Amino acid sequence: MHHRRKAFRGLVMVVLASLGVAACGSASSGSANPNTLLTQTFTGTHKVTSGDLNLTLTIDPSGSSVLSGPITLSFGGPFQTRGAGKLPESNFTVSASALGRGVALGVISTGTAGYVTLQGASYQMPQATFQKLESSFSQLTSTPGASSGSGTLGKLGIQPLKWLTNPTAVGTENVGGAQTTHIHAGVNVSALLTDLNTVLEKASSLGVSGASSLKSGIPAADRTKIASEIKNPSVDIWTGTSDKTIRRLTITLTVPVTGTTSSELGGLTSANIGLTMQYSDLNQPQTIKAPTTVRPFSEFQSKLNAFVQELQGAAGGALGGSSSSGSSSGSSSGSGSGSSSGSSGGTSTASSSNVTLYSQCIQSAGGDVGKMQKCAALLGSGG
Repeated sequence: MHHRRKAFRGLVMVVLASLGVAACGSASSGSANPNTLLTQTFTGTHKVTSGDLNLTLTIDPSGSSVLSGPITLSFGGPFQTRGAGKLPESNFTVSASALGRGVALGVISTGTAGYVTLQGASYQMPQATFQKLESSFSQLTSTPGASSGSGTLGKLGIQPLKWLTNPTAVGTENVGGAQTTHIHAGVNVSALLTDLNTVLEKASSLGVSGASSLKSGIPAADRTKIASEIKNPSVDIWTGTSDKTIRRLTITLTVPVTGTTSSELGGLTSANIGLTMQYSDLNQPQTIKAPTTVRPFSEFQSKLNAFVQELQGAAGGALGGSSSSGSSSGSSSGSGSGSSSGSSGGTSTASSSNVTLYSQCIQSAGGDVGKMQKCAALLGSGG
């Protein structure tokens, strides 16, 4: 149980770190040249103090007689920063779904106290646990060596300008309540994996549970193999027309599966993977409230075992196996309750099927900007 608490604490700290540094100011308007827009988006300082963040990962397998999909993992909800080095106020929901089944866990921070919500009940984190979260968070957001102008992504070791290739301006769209310019680009996978190495090293240096074994990163030979196998990698970025601050980012790619692995997974031929991050209502005030009724944290620890089993059940179901459902009824938005619907808290992002359709549409467009503009409708406006 001790290791599970450390893993949970590490997960919360790393995710909250993406909200940590709210640098003031904004980039200049510049021109519509896609390279210029990307430079303005990923350099300089950008104001990110509050809003509604949503992250969604989808895995959609093809060709398998036993592996069912899509599998969806999501994280999202409102947040309000409180200054450098301090945990933001937030009300996030972490959820997973497969085969129409889902589980969800709520994580609430008032900035001075932390709570978790599971199956309709809320529990206050021990103050020592919360203080460790805040200490780790502060250490990450003040990590030396990161450029002051590179923002949060730079502090995490992510430098998109090094791995985005052949960008094309698609058009203007409304995303998350803001007018944006949509840019489509290819991906230099080897350079992206180099950034991933840096992220793993930073997580290890901060003592994130499970990351110490990856402190040396991904071996060069493995990175080369991974890069050669990934197909059709692409990135779409929606940056604010006036402030050049990112509103949505979508990464799509296909992983071919062959040989023994394919046979063991019922003839699986490939898996389409989509990752979407979106900000809505950026820099609009958010109200985060502590739960009115709180139960002892010791009860949460016992319920956590059941929650993990539900996650395993969802994953087992996606693999075509059978397991007890353990899923509880109730709304998952902001409450962290298990749900058969698999819905998650926060602003709704593109569904897994939409991400797959969008990826296929972009690939079929073949660089034709007019066709690419029509593909954007598959993701929804997000407004």
